[in-house]
Amino acid sequence: MGFAQTRLSDGAHLFFWPTQKFKTTTVRVLLREPLAAGAAAGAILPMVLRRGTRRLPEPIELARALDSLYGTDLRGDVIKLAEDQVLIFHVEAANAAYLGGEDPLPGAIEMLGDVLLDPLVEHGGLKQSFVAQEKENLLRRVQGIYSDKAHYAQMRLIESMCAGEDYAIPRLGRLEEIEAITPAALYERWKEVLTRAPIDVYMVGDLTRERAEEEATRLLSRLGRRAPQAPRSPSRHPAPGAPRRVTDHQAVAQGKLAFGFTTDRRAGASDYPALVMMNGIYGGFSHSKLFQEVRERHSLAYYAYSQIDGLKGLMFVQSGIEFQDRGQAEEIILAQLEAMRRGEFREQEMRDTLAAIESQILQSSDAPSESIMTDFELRAASRPTDPSERIAALRAVTADEIAKAAQGVALDTVYFLDGQEGA
Repeated sequence: MGFAQTRLSDGAHLFFWPTQKFKTTTVRVLLREPLAAGAAAGAILPMVLRRGTRRLPEPIELARALDSLYGTDLRGDVIKLAEDQVLIFHVEAANAAYLGGEDPLPGAIEMLGDVLLDPLVEHGGLKQSFVAQEKENLLRRVQGIYSDKAHYAQMRLIESMCAGEDYAIPRLGRLEEIEAITPAALYERWKEVLTRAPIDVYMVGDLTRERAEEEATRLLSRLGRRAPQAPRSPSRHPAPGAPRRVTDHQAVAQGKLAFGFTTDRRAGASDYPALVMMNGIYGGFSHSKLFQEVRERHSLAYYAYSQIDGLKGLMFVQSGIEFQDRGQAEEIILAQLEAMRRGEFREQEMRDTLAAIESQILQSSDAPSESIMTDFELRAASRPTDPSERIAALRAVTADEIAKAAQGVALDTVYFLDGQEGA
C-alpha cells in the first residue's frame, strides 16, 4: 500500500492509492486549521455544510440524490491533531465495476464539491435552521464527554497540564463557545478556512492516476484564489518541575487516576521508534506491564493503559480504580516506569509488543478511511508512510534504546477524579 502525491494548486494536494481491494471509491477532503481559531465553530462546520447546498437545499433532497447514486455515503467529522483541528469531508461511492458500467463517482464528486464550495447561504450566513440544529447536536456531544468519565478525566488532565497552550483546547471546543456561534460568523469562518487551510484530497479505489487527478481537479475547480498557511509545528511543552496534582470531586462510582508525562523525543526523530516500543511494553497492550501488574496481579484497576502523542512529545496513562486504592495504584504505576528505565523487561515482552504493533500497522490498510487517516497523520508527524519501513525501524530497536527512551520520560501532572467530598 502506498499513496502517490500530486500538487493540485497552492496549498492543495492529491494523495491517491490505486487499488482493487475495495468495492467502493473513497474521497476524503481534509482541511487543517489551528484549534485556537475556534474549535467549536470548526467542529460544527462539516455537520452544517453536509445538510444542504444551493442546488439541494433540503436534507431530504440531498438524501434522495445520494440514494440515486447507488447509496453514496456523505459524511463530515473533525479530529484533533496536536494543536490543530482537522475538518473532514467524505464521500464513498460504489465501484462502477460492480454496477454494470454505471459510475456514481462523478455525481458524488459534484455533490462533495457543492458541499465545500457552493453551500446553502441565506441572509449572508449559513442556513439558520441548520446552524441551530447542529449547535444542539454539538452541545449534546460535548456534554457527552462530561458523562464519559474516562474521557472527561483525560480532558481535564490535558487542560491542567497544558494550561495556556493550544493543546489544552478540546477537539470539539468548549461549551461556552457554542452559544456564540451565529450563521453569519460561521459562514465567514468557512470562507477563511477555504482561503488559508492546507487542503489534502485523498482518493482510494480502482482508478487510474489520470482519472484521480481529473476528478480531484474538478472537485476543487470552483476554489478561488488562496493564500494557504503552512502547518505549524506543535509548541514544545516546558520541562516539568515538581509534579502538579489536581483533584476533582464528582458523584462518580469509580475513581479515575491519570498521569501526564513529557518525553525527550517527538515523532519524526530517528530515535522515536524506541519510544513507541517503550510505550507498548509499558502500557500499550493487554500483555503490557500496566495491565499485568496493576489490573491482573494486584487487582487495583478496571483498566490501565498508556499512550503517546508523538507530535506533541507527551505520554499519558489512564486508569479506573476504587477511591481507596489511589495511593497504591499510583505507586505501582510509577514503579513500572522505573522498571522500564532500569531495563527490567523480558525479551518476550519485546517480541509480544513488536508483534502487536506490526499487526496494528498492517491492519491500517484494511479499510479506506483508516488507511487515509493513517497516511495523513504519519505525514503530519514526518514519519515514514511505508509500512515495511516503519516495521523495520521497530525491529531494529534494542533493549538499551528502550530503557533510554523510558529515562527521557518525566512526570508532569497527576489527575484524580474522586467521589463527592463527605459522601
